[in-house]
Amino acid sequence: MENTSDNQEKEKKTRVGRKKLVVTAIGVGAVLVAAGVAGTMYYRQTQSSTTQENGGLWGHQNGKNMNENLVTASGTTSIGVDAVTFAIDFLEDTSLYVEEVYVSSGDEVEAGTQYLKFTDDSIEEARSELETTAKEAEISYRSGVITTQESKIEAKYTYQQALLDAQQAQQVYEDALAAAQATLDAAEEAYTEAQDDYNEYLYKVENNTFYEDYEVEEKKTAYEEAYDLYVNRVAYWELTEDELDSLDSSSSSMTGSSTTTVSTSTTASDSSATASGGQGDASAAGGMMGGGSSAASQEEQAAKADRQWILKTVALLEERMDEAEDEYEQAKEDYEDEIDGAELKLQKLLNTYESEREAYEAAQIAYQKEILSAKTTYETTLAKGQTAQNDYDTQLTSLSESLEKLADAKQEAEENLALFESLIGDGYLYTQETGTILMSRAEEGETLAGGDIVFAYSNPEKITVSVAVSQDSIAQLSVGESAMVMISDYGNYNGVIESIDPVSSSDSRTSVTYTVEVALDGDVSDLSANLTATVIFGMDADNVQNDEAQQPRTEMEEEAQTQTEENTQQGGSRNE
Repeated sequence: MENTSDNQEKEKKTRVGRKKLVVTAIGVGAVLVAAGVAGTMYYRQTQSSTTQENGGLWGHQNGKNMNENLVTASGTTSIGVDAVTFAIDFLEDTSLYVEEVYVSSGDEVEAGTQYLKFTDDSIEEARSELETTAKEAEISYRSGVITTQESKIEAKYTYQQALLDAQQAQQVYEDALAAAQATLDAAEEAYTEAQDDYNEYLYKVENNTFYEDYEVEEKKTAYEEAYDLYVNRVAYWELTEDELDSLDSSSSSMTGSSTTTVSTSTTASDSSATASGGQGDASAAGGMMGGGSSAASQEEQAAKADRQWILKTVALLEERMDEAEDEYEQAKEDYEDEIDGAELKLQKLLNTYESEREAYEAAQIAYQKEILSAKTTYETTLAKGQTAQNDYDTQLTSLSESLEKLADAKQEAEENLALFESLIGDGYLYTQETGTILMSRAEEGETLAGGDIVFAYSNPEKITVSVAVSQDSIAQLSVGESAMVMISDYGNYNGVIESIDPVSSSDSRTSVTYTVEVALDGDVSDLSANLTATVIFGMDADNVQNDEAQQPRTEMEEEAQTQTEENTQQGGSRNE
C-alpha cells in the first residue's frame, strides 16, 4: 500500500511537471559536446546545399510543375536529445540552493525519479516570497475593483458634464465675448478721459486761462464796488470816527441784534406816546406843558432809531466789502498757486495719459487673446461633446483592461505558487520521462535559476536532420517552415525547421553555409542515427504522389546523392 501511494504521488508529480517544465529539444551534437561525450552518437557531416528547379521528382507536386525555386540540402539523421530547463523562473528575491544530486550522466532513469533535493531553508524562503506576492496581488486586485468603480462614476460624471458644457457652449462663448468687450470699453474710456484731461490742461497752460478760470478780475471788480459803496455811504451819512469805531467793535453782534434794536426803539416810542396820551386825558387842564415835553422825547427816540438803522446798514456794507476782499485775495492766491504748480500737474496728467494709453493697448491685445481663447474653448467644448461617448467608452475599456491586468497578476501569482508546490513543494525535483541521462548541470551547493538547463537525456522517439544551407539560399528559410525529408529505403517524412544557427561556417572564402536543424514528424521508430537524408524545404511529403516518388532521379539528383554519400563516408572515417 505504501509503495502504491508513493507511485501515485510520483505519477501525479510527473503529470504536473510534464505540463509545466519547459522541454527544449536541441541537437545532440551540442549537448554531447557540453557533456564531454562528443563523437559517440553524432558527427558533423560536410553537407551541400543546392537549388533544384523544374523537373524530376522535385519539380512536380500534385501533378503540377513547380515554377519557383526549391532549396534542397543533404545531411544525416541524429537521435534527438531533450534538454530539461528549470521552470521556476518567477522568483525575485530568493535563490534555490541544491543540497544533493541523486543522478549523474549515463544513469538510466524512470519517470518520477528523484533527481535532486533543494535546501529546506531556500524552499521555505521561496514559498514565503510566493505567498507574499500572491497576497499582495490579491490586495491590489481588491483595491483595483474599488478604484475602478470610483473611476467609472467619475468617468460618467465627466461624460455628462461634457454633454452639458457642449449645450451651453454657445452662451458661454457669447458671454466671454461680451465680458472681453466690456473690459476693452472700460480701458478705452479711461484712456479717452485721461487724454481729454491732459489736452484740456495743456490748453490752459499754453493760453494762460487760469486768470479767467479763477475769476480774479471779476472778484476784484466786486471788491472795488463793495468798497466804493461802503465809503460812499459813510460819507453820505456823515458817520463820525467814534461811530465807525463802534461799528468795528460791535460788527459781530450788530448783525444779529440790529432788528431787535430797531424793534425795541419802535416799541419804546409807541409806549411813550401811549403814556403821553393817557396823561393828556387825565389832566386836560395842564396838557399844554406835558404834551410839549413828550413830543421832544419821541423825536429824540426816532432820531436814535434812524441812526441805529444807518449804523446797521453801514455795518452790513462793511461786512460785504470784507467778504469781497477775501474772495478776491483767495482767487489771486489760487491763481498764483496754479501757475506755480502747472508744470508738475501737467506732467502728472501726461503720465496718467501715457499709462492709460499703454493700458488700453494692452487691453486691445488681451481682448484679441480673450476672443481667441473663447473661440478655442468653444470649439474644444463642442468637440468634447461630440467625442464624449467615445471617450467615455474608451475610458471604461481602459479601466476594464487595468482591472484585468490586476486579475491576471493575481491569477499568475496564484498559479506560480501552485506550480512551485506541485513541482518542488516537497523540496525534490523529479525526472519527467524515461531515458538515459546524457548531461547533468546541477551541482551541490550551487543555485538553480529559472531557464537553466537542469539535465539532458536521449529521446529515441525524436529524429532530426542537420543540413548546411548556402548563404545564397538561407534567406528563403525561416523557423517553423515545413520541409520534406527523403531517406533512402525508409521513405519520405514531413519535417519542420526547428532552428537556424546564426553563426556561419565556411570551408573556403567562397563557400559559406549555415546549419539548419529539421525535426521529423510522425512515426520515426524505424529510423536510427547516421542515415543519409535529403531535405526539400517548402514541400510536404503527404502531397507527393506515389508514382512521382518512383520516377527516376535526374542527373543533378544522382550527383547530389552521390556527393552526400561520399561526404558521409569521409565524415565517418574522420570520426574513427
